[in-house]
Order: sequence, then structure tokens, then C-alpha cells
Amino acid sequence: MAERTDDDASSRGGRLGCMLLLGAAAVVLIGSVTAGCLAFTDRFPGDSMDIAWEAPADGKGSEQGNGAWLVGDTLVRSRFDAASGYDARTGERVWDYRPPGRSQICVAEADVDSAVLLVARDDENRPAASRRELCTTVAAIDMKNGREIWRAPLPAPGDDPRFERRLVAAGGGLAVIADKGLRALDVRTGQSRWTAAVPANCVPGKATPAKRRVAAVLACGDPEKRRTDNGMPEDAELHAAAFAPTTGALLWSTPLGDREPVRWDKISSVLSADPVVVSAASDSGDKASGAYYSFGADGRPHPPIDYDGDNGHLDDKLRVAAVDDTRLYALAGYYRKGGTRHRAVAFDLATGELAWKADLDNLPGVNMRLQDGKLTVIVKGSATSAVPDEDLYVLDAATGKERDSRSFHDAVAPADEVFEHKGLLIVARLGGSAEPVFTAYERS
Repeated sequence: MAERTDDDASSRGGRLGCMLLLGAAAVVLIGSVTAGCLAFTDRFPGDSMDIAWEAPADGKGSEQGNGAWLVGDTLVRSRFDAASGYDARTGERVWDYRPPGRSQICVAEADVDSAVLLVARDDENRPAASRRELCTTVAAIDMKNGREIWRAPLPAPGDDPRFERRLVAAGGGLAVIADKGLRALDVRTGQSRWTAAVPANCVPGKATPAKRRVAAVLACGDPEKRRTDNGMPEDAELHAAAFAPTTGALLWSTPLGDREPVRWDKISSVLSADPVVVSAASDSGDKASGAYYSFGADGRPHPPIDYDGDNGHLDDKLRVAAVDDTRLYALAGYYRKGGTRHRAVAFDLATGELAWKADLDNLPGVNMRLQDGKLTVIVKGSATSAVPDEDLYVLDAATGKERDSRSFHDAVAPADEVFEHKGLLIVARLGGSAEPVFTAYERS
């Protein structure tokens, strides 16, 4: 048996010391690399969004007839030549609706609570030798199975004054058609419910029905004034109006502007019918100028919320604005030294005052959804980045405080609609694209 000498002990002690030093150095190195990775991604491992399923792209598209909705467990996608339903749990296509006679879909609107999709489409019954009448038929589609349940004629464009294309709208159990006045049908049966006249010297734009009221934008002017090419009096201005959903009775009509009228040729939209919130803007290229106008139950106007203000320039796209009973939520960009920064903002409808603001790490928001007291915002980073840098923020709608934030493992194509369904975040893309129609993400 060999006897241990002091030289052996010294040698082993030296080797052990070296091993400990190397181990410590490795720990420091690994810690540095990990910290660097976390600093680069700004997310912790596992704190991300992963693809659960994808519904493939559906070929060439068009700017008309596009929409996406979630009804129960069914996602519905419309386009210029068809509408389709998908299982929201798997992404599998479960039904298709194609208009007869190769007629095209001009506009699609949905009453999600009634599970009915309305499509305004061409008249397929015209003889082949005749000029086809465009967008003169409305068809109602059951969103659960894709079956057509009724159809009705739409008023053909005439020589009457017009300030926007008036087709059909759905909501609150009604299909509302704007002509010289408003005409409401039962959205499930197509049976007539009521007709309503608009105030004298006014022309209705597209209405937006809801359970407690039907909102509409009107253009009103002196019929004795000189007319434009659209047949509108030159002094015509925009009004908001509300009608009773059960009878069609006019509840109130109020000009959008206070001291300064809002001209009829502004780009207008009804953001909400309950409460009534209307946007009106002048398109000036990349940066529209305008405001959101809201009204009390009696039609009394609240202070307008201007697109430009101390809190930045509000994005005028309706997919990045939302309304609840008391507030308007929007995304805004503002300039600070070094470039444009971005935030989510909330305004009190009654006063027009800022309720809260929340920065979005200087990234522009591309979509926002208000649901169950929370705002879900997708933001997109630099298009030149080699690493996907789309992020998801979930904010408390009451306070603006961040509830959750996550990165996406895969680059996210521009989202037109966002839905939440049984733990999945589902992104919808409209128009012609090689991107999937729907992509569902789950939290890892």
C-alpha cells in the first residue's frame, strides 16, 4: 500500500483549487450569458406565445367583403367570393358559403349574438347578356353551419343625394338597411320590423344597430343651397342620430360639431351605438386629422376627443380603438427626443379627459381588443430586426396597469382582428395574402 506523501497532498490540493476556480468562472460566464440573453429578449424563458394551430391562406383576395368574427366555437371569415367557418379549437374548416352565379360579396356584417352573417352581393338572376346589378341583394348566413336562411333586395343607387355607400348593417337582432330612411328586418327571419324617416333635409349614412339603440350618421343641409356632384347641399354637415330598436322612432339627432360644423364629406364611422360614439376625420395621408364625438343617452354632446392632443396622435383605425360604457380606448404615438414613442390611452367619454396612459416600450400597436375588463394589445417592433420582436401586452382597462406581457416565438403578420377563445389568442388576417387566415397562439 502506497503511503501518501505531503507532495501528493499538495498536488491534489492544487488541482482541486484550480477546478474550483474554473467552476466559479464557468458559473460567472453562464450567468453573464444568461443575463445578456434576458436583457436582449426582455423576456424570461417560457414567457412567450407559441403557435397552437394555423388555418392555411385562402388564395388571392380583394379589398371588398372582408371580415372575421368569433361565434361560440366557430371562427367565420368572409372575402369577396366566399365565407367560411373554422373550428376555433383546431383551425379545421367546417363549412363554406359561396354566392350563386359567381356573384361577388361587396360587404359583410355580422350580428354575433344572433349568429347571423349578412352579405351584400351581386344579383345572380340577371340575364347573362344584361349588365349585372352590383350589390343589390342581401343574404343572411347562419354562422354556425354556413346555410343561407333568407335573402332580400337592397335599394339600387339612384339619383338621391348620397354621402357614402349605404348597404346593410347587423346587430341587436336587426338587419338595418339605409335608403331615404332606415328599414329594419329581423336578422334571423328577414321579416320586416319597422321603417323610420330621418329628420327633414337629412340623408342617412350607414346605421349601426345595437340592443338599446340604433345609431346612424346623417348629413343634413339646406336643400336650397347649391348641390355638389353627390347631390348634397354645399353647407351640409354631419349629425349623429339614435333610433329606438323596437319601433324605429327617432330618439334624438345632434350635430357633431359645436361651434364649428363638421362637413358632410369627412370620413365618418360609428364606433359604438351603445353609447353612441362617432369618428369623423379628414384623410391627410399618413396622419389623419379629426376627432371622436360621443353623446349621452339623451343626445347631449360630450366634449370631443381630438386625434391630436397632449397625449399624442391617436391612431384613427377602428381596429385600434374600443369603447365601453364610460371610456374610449385608443393607441397613440408621440414624439420625444430620439423618435416616436407609443402608448395606450383611455379617455373619459363624459369629460373628454385622460383617464390613464400606459407606455408600450416604444413599440407601435397594430391591434387592440377590449374584453372582460382588459385590453389586449399586439405591438410590432422594427421590420428590419433579424429576430421576431412582436409582443403582447394585457392591460387592466380600469387602471392601465400591465397584467401580462409576452413575446411571440414566431413573427406575427399584421393582424386585422384578434380574438380570445378558451385560453387561445387567435389572430385573423384579411385580404389577399400568403399568410394563414387564422393563427392561434397559446401561452407557454
